[in-house]
Amino acid sequence: MGIFGNREELRSVDTDAISVHPAIAGKLPDAGEFLLRQLSFLHEDSLRELAAEIARVRHPNGSIPRRNLKAIGLRDWKSGPLTHLVWMTAKDMIVVGVWATLTLSRRDSRQFEKTVVAIAEEQGIAAAATWTMLSRPDGNLHIESLASQLEDSWSESLGLIRNGEIIKSFEKWRR
Repeated sequence: MGIFGNREELRSVDTDAISVHPAIAGKLPDAGEFLLRQLSFLHEDSLRELAAEIARVRHPNGSIPRRNLKAIGLRDWKSGPLTHLVWMTAKDMIVVGVWATLTLSRRDSRQFEKTVVAIAEEQGIAAAATWTMLSRPDGNLHIESLASQLEDSWSESLGLIRNGEIIKSFEKWRR
């Protein structure tokens, strides 16, 4: 199971249309809400417009999968403030992949990480975390650790965005 122990047994769990476990979703931060909180200094009309754009890219399970952000580039000002969401979540696939494969053998780790990242891309991080917890019941994984890593990554990324870039994204978006 651990680094020097017996090999961990992985369960085969269907990856299509994963039902996100409410306890897992409740412990994970929401990228859209995080961005809105960080930009709370904006005028309420701008926040409302941004909230509507975030709602537009959400998966039916409430997550924001990377697939729904594919058309928006980094620093793509004409796509509006969602470019900041793309920037903020750029490292998410790495974070969730590393978290999900913690203590797995190299042989198991590669395929497991590919599957987790594919789920996160299509259905969001909450679905990927749910699948991981179901597939690795003995994996000693902590959802709070993933939540903390995501928030730290988002905070770091948003710390690199200047106020002028936020203003520019709204101005060019509204043209």
